[in-house]
Amino acid sequence: MGREVLTVDEAQLLRFSGAGPRYTSYPTVPEWSDDFGPEQAQVALERAAQAKDEALCIYVHLPFCARLCLYCGCTVQITRREDIVESYLEALDVEVARVAELLGERRQVAQLHWGGGTPTHLTPAQIVRVHDMVARRFRFTPDAEKSIEVHPHVTTFEQVDTLAGLGFDRISMGIQDLDERVQEVIHRFQTTDETRALVDHCREVGINGINVDLMYGLPEQTVETFERTLDTIAEIRPDRLAVYGYAHVPWLKKFQLSLEKYALPGPVERAHLFAVAVERLSEQGYEVIGLDHFALETDALHHALVNGTLHRNFMGYTTHPAEESVAFGMSSISDVGGAFYQNDHTTREYEAAVAAGLLPVMRGMNRSAEDDLRRAVIQDVMCRMVLDLDELEARFGRTNLRQHFAQEWTELEPLAAEGFCELGDGRLTVLPKGRIYLRHLAMVFDEYLRKKRETKGPRFSQTV
Repeated sequence: MGREVLTVDEAQLLRFSGAGPRYTSYPTVPEWSDDFGPEQAQVALERAAQAKDEALCIYVHLPFCARLCLYCGCTVQITRREDIVESYLEALDVEVARVAELLGERRQVAQLHWGGGTPTHLTPAQIVRVHDMVARRFRFTPDAEKSIEVHPHVTTFEQVDTLAGLGFDRISMGIQDLDERVQEVIHRFQTTDETRALVDHCREVGINGINVDLMYGLPEQTVETFERTLDTIAEIRPDRLAVYGYAHVPWLKKFQLSLEKYALPGPVERAHLFAVAVERLSEQGYEVIGLDHFALETDALHHALVNGTLHRNFMGYTTHPAEESVAFGMSSISDVGGAFYQNDHTTREYEAAVAAGLLPVMRGMNRSAEDDLRRAVIQDVMCRMVLDLDELEARFGRTNLRQHFAQEWTELEPLAAEGFCELGDGRLTVLPKGRIYLRHLAMVFDEYLRKKRETKGPRFSQTV
């Protein structure tokens, strides 16, 4: 029997459109405190050092871009000045050394990811230098995954060759849309030919894990233009795709105000664009992993979904479920020692803190036992697609979880009636349709969100 092609009920999609967290962490960032600083982060790292045999994930934030893309919601610095990059790399080296020392003997790494900004803003020599910062202080496991985010327009074959030589085996390409008009409006320029050529070269040098990021809801985007982009990307045949909804957040990114003079798809059009993406990609052999992520059945991410080892952290969905993550660079987020913490948001503040001999931490939180329980529930729902309260009781040494989550179970019933999940005695199973509504299932278990439903709580991106 062949695989089933997924169809989307657009009216249902529209009904469930609204703001909600993506749950790359729980509790989510708005719950963290500015009172959590360098001293608390040091204590968390020292706690993490005690688990010396457990592998880590490492994230390195390289924030530089030569020009600003107007859709961008990332923390970036626009520059062409080499001295600014050099100053940042010097601080980065000091931070890596300081954190490695605090981690003691805990030096194994199962996953390395570079994000941005545009990491390939760096020269090949600088790429080697940053990799060496980590490799000199940590040990990569034999099957460690090394991945990087790139912009095809500014990434050279020489840079790809350098990355392959360092053992990078996954590349994520930010494409967003191949339509020339949309690219012109959002200031994101790349041709189909250069994108295809970069993918081909990656595969020639042994980087076989190719991810592509697309975006729907962009100004001047239409169903017809987006369908052409989807068809072209299907021909290029990346192993994975992420199809994000454009987050119009001018209260956070003031430069996005300049996009309001163009035709921005409204809720109905956004729902239709996403439905088209799901159905087109499903027809082309891509399975919905969760939310807006897709993968071929031959990809490791799909294998992880099937065998129950899928994991979710600040890098998104991953196949390496190392329990804790250490992040370096401005604005990066770590998850160690029962705590989350985030580094300073500007390169100036980050470099000043490092120069003062401090961990460059601006906020964070120590999680409670209840936080960790609900975090595990959300991970199970979003990654395993199964929540088994009996298994959870055994994992946490609890005996009352049916009663503890009685209200949540009642709130899940309407979602089960929509076909998102099946509910049994202490067991929730996410159905295929429910994979694109995982945020809604997870929000049921978000204790902080429940408390803020009747107040002006944090503003999140749209679920569709």
